[in-house]
Amino acid sequence: MRLTRKNPNGSYRIPMCTQKTIRMEWQQEELNVFGEVANLLGEYEDLGTPKELRELLKQKR
Repeated sequence: MRLTRKNPNGSYRIPMCTQKTIRMEWQQEELNVFGEVANLLGEYEDLGTPKELRELLKQKR
């Protein structure tokens, strides 16, 4: 299931009703978010930047 929704201006939002878990806590004087959305975003970022992924898709096609 997709967690984000695209806005008309090209940005994205995450409706809270799509979240199974979310936790916010202060660590080292910063507010941090934990849960499904943070885990998924981290996995995507480990794959590469959006620009790098677009380049790979171009090469594949």
